[in-house]
Amino acid sequence: MAVNQPTPVSDSEKIELAKKFKAEGNECHKNKDYKRAMGKYHRALLQLKAIGNAKSAGLGAFLSEKSMEDLGYSQHIPDSVRVEVTKLTGDCYNNLAACLLQQPDPNYTRIVEYCNNVVEMNPENVKAFYRRGLGLYHLEKYEEALESFDQAESVAANKMDKGLKAKLNEQVKLCKEGLRKQNQQLRDAYKGMFNKKPSANETEEKG
Repeated sequence: MAVNQPTPVSDSEKIELAKKFKAEGNECHKNKDYKRAMGKYHRALLQLKAIGNAKSAGLGAFLSEKSMEDLGYSQHIPDSVRVEVTKLTGDCYNNLAACLLQQPDPNYTRIVEYCNNVVEMNPENVKAFYRRGLGLYHLEKYEEALESFDQAESVAANKMDKGLKAKLNEQVKLCKEGLRKQNQQLRDAYKGMFNKKPSANETEEKG
């Protein structure tokens, strides 16, 4: 008796499914159903990661032809598909970061990871730099946060609206204050170490 084999899903169908899940995620985000939105974005990413033949597990959408050949894979991914998949993937990671920021107890490390993925694919994404800065600020990595906010401002340049400018200014102010307190704590710690009075035992040993 013949066993029915699953019908292969083409790359174009995977992209359409990813678009569908992303659109559903956007609708959930709009309705503030962030948990469900994240589920939709993850489903979209699963489709996008499968672009290319099954053997490559979707690597073909992100690696160069040379890299694919070096790994022993030969499937050609058209440049137009590669560009579309990269944009969709970046959008999903960016939206995931936005959803995580709305959680009662945000996973800031994951937010930074997601935003790193976005800026690696699209170095012109202002929102990703801004959200990464927020994540780094809450992780108390103030210098890195300042750098990310500076990158957001640099990328936005003359196209920055007043709302974003105000948010960036506020975050930069908070980072500088956090950095000032962090440096003060370090100075106090060092001061305490060097001003520490020797114990009786230590005095006897020295004598």
